[in-house]
Amino acid sequence: MPGIGDWEPYFGKALNFRLMMSTRFLLLALLLAALLLAAAPAARAQTYYLDLTGQLLSVPNRTVTVEQVVDGREGHAATGVVYRGLGNKSAAVLFRQGLAPELTAFVQAQLPARPTDHSVVLCLRQLRVSETITRMTEQASADLAADVYEHLTDGYHFVQSVGGHTNARALETTYLHAEHVALLLGQCMEQLNRADWTAAAARKPLSLAALASDVPASLAGGGRRGPVPPILRQAPRRGMYYRFEQFLANRPDTSLAFRLDTIRLRLGSELAMQKWAGVARVRPLPTDGSSHRKEFTGLWGFSDGQQLFVLHGKRFFPLVRQGSFFTFVGEAPLDQEYVLARAEAQARAGVMGVALMNKPDHTAEPMPYALDMRTGELAAYPGSRSSARPDTAFIYVYRPVPATGPALVKVRVNGREVGSLRPGQYLELPWFRHAQPLQLCFDGLPVTTPCQYLVPDKAQLNYLKINASGSASSWQWMPPAQGSADLDELDKQRQ
Repeated sequence: MPGIGDWEPYFGKALNFRLMMSTRFLLLALLLAALLLAAAPAARAQTYYLDLTGQLLSVPNRTVTVEQVVDGREGHAATGVVYRGLGNKSAAVLFRQGLAPELTAFVQAQLPARPTDHSVVLCLRQLRVSETITRMTEQASADLAADVYEHLTDGYHFVQSVGGHTNARALETTYLHAEHVALLLGQCMEQLNRADWTAAAARKPLSLAALASDVPASLAGGGRRGPVPPILRQAPRRGMYYRFEQFLANRPDTSLAFRLDTIRLRLGSELAMQKWAGVARVRPLPTDGSSHRKEFTGLWGFSDGQQLFVLHGKRFFPLVRQGSFFTFVGEAPLDQEYVLARAEAQARAGVMGVALMNKPDHTAEPMPYALDMRTGELAAYPGSRSSARPDTAFIYVYRPVPATGPALVKVRVNGREVGSLRPGQYLELPWFRHAQPLQLCFDGLPVTTPCQYLVPDKAQLNYLKINASGSASSWQWMPPAQGSADLDELDKQRQ
């Protein structure tokens, strides 16, 4: 058995080992602290401040001076989201001194008051900048909507609503947002060159504090921008829309004949291909007598005389009315979380030789969008993230008598069979998922694409007539009055 002296080397080794481990723990602690300090600025950096310094405001033939800009947006949310740096980290867009103070200072510096100007307040209802990242480029978009009030001796009088939308594509687009905001401010103020100041003076005056919560009364039965636009009052005319204003006025270019051409769907995401299976994609092609498939260029959308279509991401999607605006189900943008996960997996593969990844790619999957009737912007449908709403939409699908096609047509909603239709029958389909896309399929129709996506209108009943003709018009969305009359007639025939 060793003596005390024999243990001394072991005690020395143990002490050295403890000192070495303590040093390692200290180094690890210092390294961890350094990482936390380095991460702190990154966490704080998730904000991008929009700076209008150096921008110019152009308003030809202006008649107004802006006394103040008021933030009348609900919740005073961030102005948008941009993507910056390696990995395209998202950052909220804000104004360093606040939205209303900075816009007020900018407009007043650019457009000094003149004695003959009408003094107005711009009450912002919407200001949003956004970026859409594709696989090769980025698209920067901005939209602005405001209610304008003239300051008279007895208070502030509503004049009109103004709005605008713009977008541009580049490899890097964050630097474009300040220019876009200045451009839209100029466009909106230029719209006041045709304002009816006499009518404004006759309206009820309000205090400055009341403007943010004001909802201007309808003008001539219309909405915030004035009378109801013709596209909401009339049946759509067949033709091409090159601008949003043409769409609102229901005045398409009718000089060119065209036909609908079904296109083959090619998407990068396997999940997206599965979810879009059975849904027809169409485009308008000129019927000039030649066999060459020359496509129209510069289109905003088109109408075949029954259905309205809007261009979104180089493809056309059918619009569905939602009371005073329209929705459609289009393709989701590039899935940034998937792209980041894939890049991290590839980085791991470079070190370990094996890339493990189980995150799905949601790029191009069906996603609800809304058309802003003030600005023309196509944006994610606001209610798409809140499905727990009490609102219920009702769809009535019916087959008239006499009816062509098969004796029985099966109806599926989001892949589940909900009933079948014989000639002279109809189904009531309630839809409880607020603002969520619904896939409606008809098995038995003599067509290769028996499905469609839509966001049902919860403001009124939805009526879909099944023709089963085997053509592109195998079904047709009917106006509520006509659809209700058709169902009344079916009820009479059954009795």
